[in-house]
Amino acid sequence: MALIRVDKLKEGMVIKKDVTAPTGRFIMASGATVEPRHLKLLKSWGVVEVEVEGDDEPDAMPQIPPMSRSDLTRGVAYLDLLFSICGRGTPVLKELSRLATIRIMNKIGEKGISVIPDLAHLDYEVKGRMEDLSRISISSIVGKQTRLFSFSDTYRQIVEVLQSPRSSATHIAQVVEKDTSLSAKLLQIVNSAYYGFPSKIGSIQRAVTILGGRELTTLAIGITAIRYFSNLSQDVLDMEGFWRNAVACGVFARLLAGEKRLPSDNHFFLAGLLRDIGLLLLIGECPVTVEFIIKRSCRDKVSLPVCERESFGFSHSFLGASLLSEWKVPPYLVNIVKYKDNPLFSSEDLESSILHVADCLSFATGYGWSPMMPIPAMEQDGWGRLELSHNVLDTLCSRADRQISEIVDVFLR
Repeated sequence: MALIRVDKLKEGMVIKKDVTAPTGRFIMASGATVEPRHLKLLKSWGVVEVEVEGDDEPDAMPQIPPMSRSDLTRGVAYLDLLFSICGRGTPVLKELSRLATIRIMNKIGEKGISVIPDLAHLDYEVKGRMEDLSRISISSIVGKQTRLFSFSDTYRQIVEVLQSPRSSATHIAQVVEKDTSLSAKLLQIVNSAYYGFPSKIGSIQRAVTILGGRELTTLAIGITAIRYFSNLSQDVLDMEGFWRNAVACGVFARLLAGEKRLPSDNHFFLAGLLRDIGLLLLIGECPVTVEFIIKRSCRDKVSLPVCERESFGFSHSFLGASLLSEWKVPPYLVNIVKYKDNPLFSSEDLESSILHVADCLSFATGYGWSPMMPIPAMEQDGWGRLELSHNVLDTLCSRADRQISEIVDVFLR
């Protein structure tokens, strides 16, 4: 018996076990022989894998374009770097490695070897003297940010709306419409491929009616957060790359939540979007030290949270969660972000596990904020908490690509 993806099914294979759709609808009976019409049927009902007779699984080796031996060698070396922390030892990581290999090798085949960094000429030196960390703490950094920056009245009212169960759609729309720039971006997002509505939504009032006020205000908080860090120095981190990665993580988190049929899946987008803001706080406070930590993580293949805890005594996830708490983001979202590196410690362990897996996917699919940063270690128990098959990743990544490309343009332009 072999469990295989639907796109690997071939005519003449025999179904081993009854096939049902994610909704529970019966699709095919055990003993049925696969015909061409079944492939379209299975895909239309969202079936990603089936059990078939026999012990041999289809060839799992990824198909890559023709290239020179030297380009192939460099591509393989780069993939080894990316998977140096998370490894490839489980079914989900093997599938992730297969997908990453296809993506990277296709890029090399299309655009040349320059699309990946040359590992032989990496600059791991850090210029400048590292800061004195003796007075660095979560409370001191968050307290300083709170003193230096005050959110607009619009933001405070948006948070009040998000927290109040009595706020009406009209009230929500009136608050958001006070900020014309925010309103324009929200309408762009609502009309993007991220939602895929068949007809254009022309007003905030209409958007609130269709999406719900809480979902719209959640998006508004994300946009405001990006504005908050818009003037941060680019010396340590490419900020456009950082926010592209954040959007990718948010999209993956939302799609994974959808696979689990969780309510308010757009809150997962906000969690993904903001899950690394603690890193931005650290860059603003001690950029030379953070640059050293990032380069050490890449060079020594040590996870970034481990390097952070050794230097600061805490990771950027805990720092970011503290800032979100000061921003009056709902406590359960704060908790999801706080434990995204160790999801089973969270009181919302399923939600934190979703964010944890989305974080890994955002790097493995080529949206990392640094091309040299290895994919974060994926906790097997975190993936197991989702109770999903690794075979969902192929379709999930394709869906994410379409949404990420458009929503990045909306958020960052």
